[in-house]
Amino acid sequence: MFKKTQIKLTIIYSLLFLILFWGFSFGIYVWMEHSFGEGYISKVKQVQQQQGNNIGEHEDKTTQIAMVSGDVALNQLRDVLLTMNGIFLIIVPMVSWMLAKKSLTPIEIMYKQQKQFVSDASHELRTPLSIIKGEFDVLLQKKRSPAQYQKTVQSSREEINRLTSLVENLLILARMNAGNNHTQMTFLDLPDTINRIISKLTPKIQQKQLSLHFTPPKENTPLYGQEVLLSQLFFNLIDNAITYTPKKGTIWITLEEKKQNMLITVRDTGIGIPIPLQRKIFDRFYRVDTSRTQTKGFGLGLAIAKAIVEKHKGSITVLSQEDKGTTFTVSLPLS
Repeated sequence: MFKKTQIKLTIIYSLLFLILFWGFSFGIYVWMEHSFGEGYISKVKQVQQQQGNNIGEHEDKTTQIAMVSGDVALNQLRDVLLTMNGIFLIIVPMVSWMLAKKSLTPIEIMYKQQKQFVSDASHELRTPLSIIKGEFDVLLQKKRSPAQYQKTVQSSREEINRLTSLVENLLILARMNAGNNHTQMTFLDLPDTINRIISKLTPKIQQKQLSLHFTPPKENTPLYGQEVLLSQLFFNLIDNAITYTPKKGTIWITLEEKKQNMLITVRDTGIGIPIPLQRKIFDRFYRVDTSRTQTKGFGLGLAIAKAIVEKHKGSITVLSQEDKGTTFTVSLPLS
Protein backbone atom coordinates (compact mmCIF):
# COMPACT_ATOMS: atom_id res chain seq x y z
CA MET A 1 0.00 0.00 0.00
CA PHE A 2 2.70 2.49 1.01
CA LYS A 3 4.96 1.47 -1.91
CA LYS A 4 2.22 2.31 -4.42
CA THR A 5 1.58 5.62 -2.67
CA GLN A 6 5.31 6.37 -2.68
CA ILE A 7 5.48 5.70 -6.43
CA LYS A 8 2.50 8.00 -7.05
CA LEU A 9 4.01 10.75 -4.91
CA THR A 10 7.35 10.34 -6.72
CA ILE A 11 5.63 10.80 -10.09
CA ILE A 12 3.73 13.87 -8.84
CA TYR A 13 6.84 15.44 -7.26
CA SER A 14 8.91 14.68 -10.38
CA LEU A 15 6.35 16.26 -12.71
CA LEU A 16 6.05 19.36 -10.52
CA PHE A 17 9.81 19.85 -10.26
CA LEU A 18 10.45 19.16 -13.96
CA ILE A 19 7.66 21.50 -15.06
CA LEU A 20 9.11 24.15 -12.75
CA PHE A 21 12.68 23.69 -14.06
CA TRP A 22 11.65 23.44 -17.71
CA GLY A 23 9.36 26.47 -17.41
CA PHE A 24 12.13 28.46 -15.74
CA SER A 25 14.64 27.41 -18.44
CA PHE A 26 12.22 28.27 -21.25
CA GLY A 27 11.57 31.68 -19.68
CA ILE A 28 15.30 32.44 -19.45
CA TYR A 29 15.86 31.38 -23.07
CA VAL A 30 12.97 33.52 -24.39
CA TRP A 31 14.15 36.50 -22.38
CA MET A 32 17.73 36.15 -23.57
CA GLU A 33 16.58 35.63 -27.17
CA HIS A 34 14.66 38.88 -26.94
CA SER A 35 17.64 40.61 -25.37
CA PHE A 36 20.01 39.46 -28.16
CA GLY A 37 17.55 40.47 -30.90
CA GLU A 38 16.69 43.93 -32.23
CA GLY A 39 17.09 45.53 -28.86
CA TYR A 40 20.65 44.23 -28.54
CA ILE A 41 21.60 45.48 -32.02
CA SER A 42 20.06 48.91 -31.29
CA LYS A 43 22.16 49.21 -28.14
CA VAL A 44 25.31 48.34 -30.10
CA LYS A 45 24.52 51.07 -32.65
CA GLN A 46 23.78 53.55 -29.90
CA VAL A 47 27.11 52.90 -28.19
CA GLN A 48 28.90 53.21 -31.53
CA GLN A 49 27.30 56.57 -32.25
CA GLN A 50 28.14 57.88 -28.79
CA GLN A 51 31.78 56.99 -29.39
CA GLY A 52 31.74 58.96 -32.66
CA ASN A 53 32.46 56.03 -34.93
CA ASN A 54 31.69 56.42 -38.67
CA ILE A 55 28.57 54.80 -39.92
CA GLY A 56 28.19 52.95 -43.19
CA GLU A 57 30.18 49.86 -44.02
CA HIS A 58 31.71 49.79 -40.51
CA GLU A 59 28.20 49.92 -39.01
CA ASP A 60 27.09 46.98 -41.11
CA LYS A 61 30.08 44.89 -39.99
CA THR A 62 29.47 45.82 -36.35
CA THR A 63 25.82 44.88 -36.69
CA GLN A 64 26.73 41.60 -38.34
CA ILE A 65 29.25 40.79 -35.57
CA ALA A 66 26.63 41.66 -32.93
CA MET A 67 24.09 39.35 -34.57
CA VAL A 68 26.59 36.49 -34.83
CA SER A 69 27.69 37.03 -31.20
CA GLY A 70 24.06 36.98 -30.09
CA ASP A 71 23.41 33.75 -32.00
CA VAL A 72 26.52 32.12 -30.47
CA ALA A 73 25.51 33.23 -26.98
CA LEU A 74 21.98 31.91 -27.48
CA ASN A 75 23.27 28.61 -28.80
CA GLN A 76 25.57 28.24 -25.80
CA LEU A 77 22.73 29.15 -23.43
CA ARG A 78 20.48 26.60 -25.14
CA ASP A 79 23.13 23.88 -24.81
CA VAL A 80 23.67 24.72 -21.12
CA LEU A 81 19.92 24.68 -20.39
CA LEU A 82 19.43 21.41 -22.26
CA THR A 83 22.33 19.84 -20.38
CA MET A 84 21.03 21.06 -17.03
CA ASN A 85 17.50 19.83 -17.75
CA GLY A 86 18.90 16.49 -18.88
CA ILE A 87 20.72 16.19 -15.56
CA PHE A 88 17.54 17.22 -13.72
CA LEU A 89 15.67 14.52 -15.63
CA ILE A 90 17.90 11.97 -13.89
CA ILE A 91 18.28 13.63 -10.48
CA VAL A 92 14.69 14.82 -9.92
CA PRO A 93 13.09 11.32 -9.81
CA MET A 94 15.70 10.16 -7.28
CA VAL A 95 15.19 13.24 -5.10
CA SER A 96 11.41 12.88 -5.46
CA TRP A 97 11.62 9.24 -4.37
CA MET A 98 13.53 10.23 -1.23
CA LEU A 99 11.13 13.09 -0.47
CA ALA A 100 8.12 10.81 -0.94
CA LYS A 101 9.69 8.23 1.38
CA LYS A 102 10.46 10.87 3.99
CA SER A 103 6.89 12.20 3.78
CA LEU A 104 5.34 8.76 4.17
CA THR A 105 7.67 7.35 6.85
CA PRO A 106 5.90 9.01 9.86
CA ILE A 107 2.50 7.96 8.48
CA GLU A 108 3.71 4.40 7.90
CA ILE A 109 5.13 4.21 11.43
CA MET A 110 1.85 5.48 12.91
CA TYR A 111 -0.13 3.03 10.78
CA LYS A 112 2.00 0.08 11.93
CA GLN A 113 1.79 1.22 15.55
CA GLN A 114 -1.98 1.57 15.33
CA LYS A 115 -2.30 -1.81 13.67
CA GLN A 116 -0.13 -3.42 16.33
CA PHE A 117 -2.03 -1.56 19.04
CA VAL A 118 -5.39 -2.85 17.80
CA SER A 119 -3.99 -6.39 17.52
CA ASP A 120 -2.50 -6.29 21.03
CA ALA A 121 -5.61 -4.72 22.54
CA SER A 122 -7.80 -7.35 20.90
CA HIS A 123 -5.58 -10.10 22.27
CA GLU A 124 -5.58 -8.65 25.77
CA LEU A 125 -9.36 -8.27 25.74
CA ARG A 126 -9.91 -11.76 24.36
CA THR A 127 -7.79 -13.53 27.02
CA PRO A 128 -9.85 -12.56 30.12
CA LEU A 129 -13.09 -13.06 28.22
CA SER A 130 -11.97 -16.54 27.18
CA ILE A 131 -11.12 -17.37 30.80
CA ILE A 132 -14.52 -16.17 32.04
CA LYS A 133 -16.37 -18.08 29.32
CA GLY A 134 -14.36 -21.24 29.96
CA GLU A 135 -15.00 -21.13 33.69
CA PHE A 136 -18.75 -20.67 33.23
CA ASP A 137 -18.90 -23.41 30.58
CA VAL A 138 -17.29 -25.84 33.01
CA LEU A 139 -19.57 -24.64 35.80
CA LEU A 140 -22.71 -25.23 33.75
CA GLN A 141 -21.82 -28.75 32.63
CA LYS A 142 -23.21 -30.20 35.83
CA LYS A 143 -24.44 -29.18 39.23
CA ARG A 144 -21.69 -27.83 41.52
CA SER A 145 -21.34 -27.17 45.22
CA PRO A 146 -21.85 -23.64 46.59
CA ALA A 147 -18.09 -23.42 47.25
CA GLN A 148 -17.32 -24.17 43.59
CA TYR A 149 -19.85 -21.59 42.42
CA GLN A 150 -18.31 -19.03 44.75
CA LYS A 151 -14.78 -19.81 43.54
CA THR A 152 -15.79 -19.43 39.89
CA VAL A 153 -17.66 -16.18 40.52
CA GLN A 154 -14.68 -14.77 42.45
CA SER A 155 -12.26 -15.76 39.68
CA SER A 156 -14.53 -14.20 37.06
CA ARG A 157 -14.75 -11.04 39.14
CA GLU A 158 -10.95 -10.77 39.16
CA GLU A 159 -10.87 -11.09 35.38
CA ILE A 160 -13.61 -8.47 35.06
CA ASN A 161 -11.57 -6.11 37.26
CA ARG A 162 -8.57 -6.69 34.98
CA LEU A 163 -10.75 -5.95 31.95
CA THR A 164 -12.02 -2.76 33.58
CA SER A 165 -8.45 -1.65 34.30
CA LEU A 166 -7.43 -2.41 30.72
CA VAL A 167 -10.34 -0.45 29.23
CA GLU A 168 -9.63 2.53 31.51
CA ASN A 169 -5.97 2.55 30.46
CA LEU A 170 -6.91 2.27 26.80
CA LEU A 171 -9.28 5.21 27.18
CA ILE A 172 -6.53 7.31 28.79
CA LEU A 173 -4.18 6.58 25.90
CA ALA A 174 -6.89 7.18 23.28
CA ARG A 175 -7.86 10.54 24.78
CA MET A 176 -4.26 11.67 25.05
CA ASN A 177 -3.47 10.62 21.49
CA ALA A 178 -6.56 12.41 20.21
CA GLY A 179 -5.79 15.50 22.29
CA ASN A 180 -9.20 15.30 23.90
CA ASN A 181 -8.01 15.52 27.48
CA HIS A 182 -9.39 18.84 28.66
CA THR A 183 -8.38 18.54 32.30
CA GLN A 184 -7.63 22.00 33.65
CA MET A 185 -4.01 22.95 34.25
CA THR A 186 -3.44 24.07 37.83
CA PHE A 187 -0.64 24.61 40.33
CA LEU A 188 -0.40 21.53 42.51
CA ASP A 189 1.53 20.55 45.61
CA LEU A 190 3.51 17.57 44.33
CA PRO A 191 4.66 16.25 47.76
CA ASP A 192 1.02 16.26 48.89
CA THR A 193 -0.01 14.41 45.70
CA ILE A 194 2.65 11.73 46.23
CA ASN A 195 1.72 11.35 49.91
CA ARG A 196 -1.89 10.65 48.87
CA ILE A 197 -0.67 8.02 46.39
CA ILE A 198 1.49 6.37 49.07
CA SER A 199 -1.50 6.27 51.43
CA LYS A 200 -3.60 4.61 48.75
CA LEU A 201 -0.89 1.98 48.16
CA THR A 202 -0.10 1.41 51.85
CA PRO A 203 -2.02 -1.92 52.08
CA LYS A 204 0.01 -3.30 49.18
CA ILE A 205 3.24 -2.00 50.74
CA GLN A 206 2.42 -3.60 54.08
CA GLN A 207 1.42 -6.88 52.47
CA LYS A 208 4.88 -7.19 50.92
CA GLN A 209 6.60 -5.82 54.04
CA LEU A 210 8.39 -3.14 52.04
CA SER A 211 10.27 -0.14 53.41
CA LEU A 212 9.34 3.08 51.62
CA HIS A 213 11.28 6.31 52.11
CA PHE A 214 9.92 9.60 50.74
CA THR A 215 12.14 12.69 50.63
CA PRO A 216 10.34 15.92 49.60
CA PRO A 217 12.28 18.95 48.30
CA LYS A 218 13.86 21.38 50.76
CA GLU A 219 11.76 24.23 49.38
CA ASN A 220 8.52 23.19 47.74
CA THR A 221 7.63 25.01 44.53
CA PRO A 222 4.13 24.38 43.10
CA LEU A 223 4.17 22.43 39.85
CA TYR A 224 1.97 23.59 36.99
CA GLY A 225 0.17 20.72 35.28
CA GLN A 226 -2.88 18.50 35.06
CA GLU A 227 -3.35 17.01 38.51
CA VAL A 228 -5.34 13.98 37.32
CA LEU A 229 -2.67 12.98 34.79
CA LEU A 230 0.28 13.65 37.10
CA SER A 231 -1.37 11.60 39.84
CA GLN A 232 -1.78 8.77 37.33
CA LEU A 233 1.88 9.14 36.31
CA PHE A 234 3.29 8.78 39.81
CA PHE A 235 0.76 6.15 40.79
CA ASN A 236 1.97 4.03 37.89
CA LEU A 237 5.64 4.49 38.77
CA ILE A 238 5.23 3.81 42.50
CA ASP A 239 2.85 0.91 41.95
CA ASN A 240 5.31 -0.50 39.43
CA ALA A 241 8.12 -0.29 41.99
CA ILE A 242 5.98 -2.04 44.61
CA THR A 243 4.92 -4.74 42.17
CA TYR A 244 8.41 -5.69 41.04
CA THR A 245 10.16 -5.41 44.39
CA PRO A 246 10.37 -8.69 46.34
CA LYS A 247 9.19 -8.96 49.94
CA LYS A 248 11.10 -6.89 52.51
CA GLY A 249 12.64 -4.78 49.77
CA THR A 250 13.12 -1.01 49.82
CA ILE A 251 11.74 1.86 47.73
CA TRP A 252 13.01 5.43 47.71
CA ILE A 253 11.03 8.39 46.33
CA THR A 254 12.95 11.66 46.05
CA LEU A 255 11.88 15.12 44.91
CA GLU A 256 14.51 17.72 44.05
CA GLU A 257 14.43 21.11 42.35
CA LYS A 258 17.18 21.55 39.79
CA LYS A 259 17.61 24.23 37.11
CA GLN A 260 13.94 25.24 36.88
CA ASN A 261 12.91 21.60 36.82
CA MET A 262 11.44 19.22 39.35
CA LEU A 263 13.29 15.90 39.40
CA ILE A 264 11.27 12.98 40.73
CA THR A 265 13.16 9.76 41.34
CA VAL A 266 11.56 6.40 42.13
CA ARG A 267 14.19 3.81 43.02
CA ASP A 268 13.66 0.22 44.18
CA THR A 269 15.56 -2.94 45.03
CA GLY A 270 13.43 -5.02 42.67
CA ILE A 271 14.17 -7.63 40.06
CA GLY A 272 15.54 -5.08 37.58
CA ILE A 273 15.28 -4.90 33.80
CA PRO A 274 17.83 -6.42 31.40
CA ILE A 275 19.74 -3.67 29.54
CA PRO A 276 18.68 -4.79 26.01
CA LEU A 277 15.01 -4.52 27.04
CA GLN A 278 15.15 -1.10 28.68
CA ARG A 279 14.46 0.70 25.40
CA LYS A 280 11.21 -1.25 24.92
CA ILE A 281 9.59 -0.89 28.34
CA PHE A 282 7.75 2.30 27.33
CA ASP A 283 6.13 0.57 24.35
CA ARG A 284 2.46 -0.28 24.65
CA PHE A 285 1.70 -3.82 25.75
CA TYR A 286 5.40 -4.60 26.18
CA ARG A 287 6.13 -6.68 29.27
CA VAL A 288 9.44 -7.95 30.56
CA ASP A 289 9.60 -11.75 30.93
CA THR A 290 7.04 -12.56 33.62
CA SER A 291 8.60 -15.93 34.48
CA ARG A 292 10.48 -14.18 37.28
CA THR A 293 7.35 -12.68 38.81
CA GLN A 294 3.74 -13.64 39.48
CA THR A 295 2.56 -10.25 38.25
CA LYS A 296 -0.10 -10.12 35.55
CA GLY A 297 -0.03 -6.75 33.82
CA PHE A 298 -0.99 -5.38 30.44
CA GLY A 299 2.19 -3.46 29.72
CA LEU A 300 0.38 -0.11 29.56
CA GLY A 301 1.47 1.58 32.79
CA LEU A 302 4.84 2.86 31.56
CA ALA A 303 3.44 3.75 28.13
CA ILE A 304 0.86 5.95 29.87
CA ALA A 305 3.57 7.39 32.15
CA LYS A 306 5.69 8.39 29.16
CA ALA A 307 2.71 9.93 27.35
CA ILE A 308 1.83 12.04 30.43
CA VAL A 309 5.44 13.21 30.84
CA GLU A 310 5.65 14.22 27.18
CA LYS A 311 2.33 16.06 27.44
CA HIS A 312 3.89 18.13 30.24
CA LYS A 313 7.03 18.73 28.10
CA GLY A 314 9.21 16.72 30.46
CA SER A 315 11.37 13.64 30.17
CA ILE A 316 11.53 10.19 31.76
CA THR A 317 14.55 7.89 31.92
CA VAL A 318 15.28 4.47 33.36
CA LEU A 319 18.42 2.98 34.88
CA SER A 320 18.31 -0.64 35.93
CA GLN A 321 20.40 -3.71 36.76
CA GLU A 322 19.07 -7.23 36.97
CA ASP A 323 18.45 -8.40 40.56
CA LYS A 324 19.69 -5.06 41.91
CA GLY A 325 16.85 -2.69 41.22
CA THR A 326 15.46 0.00 38.95
CA THR A 327 15.46 3.79 39.02
CA PHE A 328 12.97 5.91 37.12
CA THR A 329 13.74 9.64 36.89
CA VAL A 330 11.12 12.14 35.76
CA SER A 331 12.03 15.74 34.94
CA LEU A 332 9.18 18.25 34.74
CA PRO A 333 9.53 21.99 34.06
CA LEU A 334 8.40 24.20 36.92
CA SER A 335 7.18 26.93 34.61
